[in-house]
Parts: sequence; structure tokens; C-alpha cells
Amino acid sequence: MTTTISGAFRDAPVVLLDLDGTIVDSAPGILAGLDHAFAVCGEPHPGREVLRSFIGPPLSESFRDELGMSAERAERMRLAYAEHYLDEGIKASVPFPGMRELIGRLVAERRTVAVATNKPELTARRLLAHQGLDEDLALIGGTDRATGRDGKAAVIGSVLERLGIPAGTETVMVGDRLHDSEGAAEHSVPAVLVGWGYGGEAERAAPVPFAPEVPDLARMLLG
Repeated sequence: MTTTISGAFRDAPVVLLDLDGTIVDSAPGILAGLDHAFAVCGEPHPGREVLRSFIGPPLSESFRDELGMSAERAERMRLAYAEHYLDEGIKASVPFPGMRELIGRLVAERRTVAVATNKPELTARRLLAHQGLDEDLALIGGTDRATGRDGKAAVIGSVLERLGIPAGTETVMVGDRLHDSEGAAEHSVPAVLVGWGYGGEAERAAPVPFAPEVPDLARMLLG
């Protein structure tokens, strides 16, 4: 954990936000979707504690790397999960207390605020529209299997490109998992990891600025 002083990112005109575990508490809907996928696909359920670590990274990657599934089994699981999540899961996701207000304050300061998430982009758009947050965001960027855009680094690169952010523009990525900071580092973008999401000891121990609560993040971004 790295201590960061108030206003450390006050001058960053571009703020990228992760979605799950940063803007919204999506765990109930995601876990219910995973339960559904394991049931309908006949796969052994690894337990809720294991599944909580799946929130954030690409699901197909977690199915393969953490559970040893083949690419075919992982894809079958992903499709079963997605069907349930699109119907029910997004309705269970709600903003963490203070995040809606923080986004509003950043937008009021004419900062460019965008989402960079490992969620499929269309799903992320539907979720944020359901919460009435989509109009405050300059862009909602996510994964897109059709174009091969997969993983946080690819998503961040796509968001910066589509926003037309000139190289060298001060930008900060805010997320709750190590893949958020690692993906940002591939674009020389600093990151802040937050403590209210789905990270653990690895995130707290990382040499990355850390915001335990939403007011701490607000002080970093707004001073």
C-alpha cells in the first residue's frame, strides 16, 4: 500500500473508472449468474469464496486458469452466465455509497470521466443506463469479443483512443483489482486501487496508491 496525499491527482483531466467493485457493487448479481452457470452446465461448484475472486477479471480466463476448464467448457459457462446476468444480474448492481456524487463532482469540474471495464461493453452500458449514470460519462468502454478487445490493457487503450486523448495527457485509472493497475501501467497511466471492492491482501500490499474509502478517493482526485 502506498500512502497518497490529498490532491495527488487533482490536475489529472482524465479519470478512468473500473465498474465492478469500483462504481457499483455487482457481487450479488455476478454470483447469482455464476451459480446459475455451474448448475445448468453441470460443473462442480467451487464455493462462494472462490467465486468472489472471479469478480473483475475476464470470466473465461478465470474458468480456465483457476478451475482448469478447457476453452470449450469455459465458453459454455460464460454463455450460461451471460444469459442469466443480462436478464437478472444487472438489476442487482447498485452504486457504492458516494460514487454517484463523486462522478457528478468530477463532471462538474469538466473532467473527462469514462469507464474502462472487463465487462462486455454492451452489458456495462445497460447496467449504467439502468442506474442512470450513463449520461454523466464521456464513454463506457468494455471488452468486445467481436473485435478481439479482451483484457484491461486493451480496454484502456481503446477508451483513450476513442476519447481522442493526446499522448502524454495526465490520466488516472481507478480500480479495485491488480489487473486494473497492471493494465494502466501498459499505457504509462498511474492507478489508484480502492478498498471497498473485491480486492484483497495483494491489492493492499501493492506499491500503488490506495484509497480505503470513497472519501479518500475524493480527496485524491479533488483535493
